[in-house]
Amino acid sequence: MTRRSLLLGALAPAARPNVVYIITDDQRWDLLSLRGHAYLRTPNMDRIGREGITFVNAFVTTSLCSPSRATYLTGRYAHQHMVRYNRVSDTFDRDEVLWPQLLKKAGYSTGYVGKWHIGNNASPRQGFDYWAVLPGQGRYREPIFHVQGKEQTMKGHVDAVTADFAVEFLRRQTPGQAFCLCVGIKSPHAEQLPPEDMKQLFANVDIAQPASWNEEYEKTGKADVVAQSCIEADRFFDGPRQLKGSWQDYIKDFYRSVMSADRAVGRILDALDEKRLAQDTLVIFVGDNGFFLGEHRLVDKRFPYEEALRVPMLMRYPRLIPAGTVATQMTLNLDIFPTVLDVCGVKGGKASPTARSLRPLFQGGVAKQWRTDIFYEYAERIWQCPALLAVRTERYKYIEYLDKANTDELYDLLLDPNEMRNAIADGGYGSTLADMKARLARLKKETGWKAPEMSEPNTACPVRKEIVR
Repeated sequence: MTRRSLLLGALAPAARPNVVYIITDDQRWDLLSLRGHAYLRTPNMDRIGREGITFVNAFVTTSLCSPSRATYLTGRYAHQHMVRYNRVSDTFDRDEVLWPQLLKKAGYSTGYVGKWHIGNNASPRQGFDYWAVLPGQGRYREPIFHVQGKEQTMKGHVDAVTADFAVEFLRRQTPGQAFCLCVGIKSPHAEQLPPEDMKQLFANVDIAQPASWNEEYEKTGKADVVAQSCIEADRFFDGPRQLKGSWQDYIKDFYRSVMSADRAVGRILDALDEKRLAQDTLVIFVGDNGFFLGEHRLVDKRFPYEEALRVPMLMRYPRLIPAGTVATQMTLNLDIFPTVLDVCGVKGGKASPTARSLRPLFQGGVAKQWRTDIFYEYAERIWQCPALLAVRTERYKYIEYLDKANTDELYDLLLDPNEMRNAIADGGYGSTLADMKARLARLKKETGWKAPEMSEPNTACPVRKEIVR
């Protein structure tokens, strides 16, 4: 027997590991110092990856808060759980099975604290013993929480209060009682209001603009609906001068808010250490979707370019995951559901057949027959954003617009990682385009996708001056 096998044998998995699931809002994959970010310092989020596994190619199936959050909890696409927009569906609370509910049925103590945001109703949900949740988006300062069904106004910054509730839940757990704690951290969602003690971070730093900041759509070949959308920067911030004039303030507050979230993560990890629970706890850290920070002249998310599509995904469970493991396979928010059930030895639910347990990747090996493509859908036609579908492989991405557009889009991510050349009309990519269309047709069939009922798009562009200071 090798030394490695002896070590793993000594750290045999506990029969019922605890689970701590942490989700931040609008934090994309590269906003971690672990991923080499030039400005951010996120030691606590980094710690999860350094002491566990980093999934470097993690994606969401819809880059929008409510649909993605519902997918993380159900293992199902938006067209399956029907939370297609930033509001709950008529059937979600009644029909969908969440993995924390299955853990509760298996004897776990369960809790949810922080930002729920699958609909605005903050009343307690079935399957959670403890509930301390923000109504809707919540607010950064003096936040209102619904605690066990009662509204309470709390003092302080929302990230600190969320960490307070999380630590309180952990400290009162009975020794030997398996638990599941879900934590929704509001930062760095708009309006990006960091704690006062972080307001001077980056004060003397000039943040560089992204490479595609001044992308000219007519030259790069993007569909006309991109420029027509309200998340196109010129419209979203009520004029390019306002965005450019406030860029440094905006991006610095965004980064400060990520670091506020990191501090909350650190308090949760410290509480696990205090209770001597780190070895027996699966810690999951994810973002609900990515976010454009000026790339492609865009702000917000929705379009399936890399900045919106990719998210951080880190896990730590010392009894199963060697420290510093890196997985390069394409993983999805769908995969959290089967992964938790697999690690905890619990069965049930109705996750999509395309969802995969990530456990085979924990040892850093190559899982057999892993997915070679991913399916993306977006249906909320708000702010003139078009409904669309997309398929991505390791090298290529194809975007098919469901609303009228002058072109669909095809990108070669190997040669064009910033997605600034739509190759759909390039004859040299003819066979690639045919293959990507065939993949999309197959994924529609495999997932049971049906075209959503289309409402009329909201043509009013929002005025977001409150974000820009």
